[in-house]
Amino acid sequence: MDNSIVNKKKFRILSIDGGGIRGLIPAKVLAELEAELKKEEPDKKLYEHFDLICGTSTGAILAIGIALGISSTDLAKFYEDNAKMIFPRFIFRFLPRKSRVFFNAIYSNKKLLKKLREVYADANGGRDPLMNDLKTKVCVPAFNGNDGAINVLKTKHHPEYRRDYKLPAYHVAMSSASAPVYFPPHSFSFKNEFGEGTNVNMIDGGIFANNPALIGVFEATDKLDVPIGDVSILSLGTGQGKQIIKRSWRPKNVFDWLFPNPKLVDLVLDTQAQITEQYLLFLQRALGKIGNTFSHLRIQHDMKGDNIELNASKKKYIDRLKAIGEELSKNKMTEILKFLNHK
Repeated sequence: MDNSIVNKKKFRILSIDGGGIRGLIPAKVLAELEAELKKEEPDKKLYEHFDLICGTSTGAILAIGIALGISSTDLAKFYEDNAKMIFPRFIFRFLPRKSRVFFNAIYSNKKLLKKLREVYADANGGRDPLMNDLKTKVCVPAFNGNDGAINVLKTKHHPEYRRDYKLPAYHVAMSSASAPVYFPPHSFSFKNEFGEGTNVNMIDGGIFANNPALIGVFEATDKLDVPIGDVSILSLGTGQGKQIIKRSWRPKNVFDWLFPNPKLVDLVLDTQAQITEQYLLFLQRALGKIGNTFSHLRIQHDMKGDNIELNASKKKYIDRLKAIGEELSKNKMTEILKFLNHK
């Protein structure tokens, strides 16, 4: 008899939304989940409890970190320690010099890219990990601005996947996290033992899959031949904002939508996550009518109109995000554990 908390009969998918600094919310939930799972199986890493991890933008940073074996506690600390470095106070001097006239991006991505490289390399024995080095199956949405195509960058878990596994993991994370207006499009070249190449103008995957749970369903059933009834998805949000545009509100000019808090980008990302959740629920109901559907648990915090911006970095906001994550853990952990243990 299997006495482990997580029964492996189901094909378990962990999905993590995009959401900038609000990635601290799912990081705190995962830290608590990891602690609970270790009570039963202390030698098991979090990634070993899932067959596939999908993450977009900030969720991609977490997904890759988890798949490298980094503890969720350390990943939560990554957000706490580096918030002000990633999102410094908005002053024109922080803008890349060439961007000050045209406003290509509010922030430079250089410090974040360097920190991701350091953190991921530390988890890989000091060597820059490739997607090939991840310890479980991973899918990361990113938009290829060079050819106008949506991409899902993946580990080599299917014979057709011939390139993505060669990519450095920190470049993949930065590609998915390069939200328009916040960061410039991410271009990079790579050369390693598997080959070489160049990716140009990669943009945040949140513009088409800020909630990547549906991508996980498609990957499991279409590429990995998992029966739909065996799929089980734990989907973690980064806080649902209420993007309310009141009749009394009038922007002074177009820049009010973009600076210093990109309301337009936040609106697109938040509504994309919401509609994906509705698609999943509809698909689950439709399949249930024919007696063969998947399991889905969505863990999300309702901001109730009091939104925390994706680029917030003040201590009061970081403390509040930590508190939200801890409160979600307290209220939802029993439900999460029961869900994972469902046969």
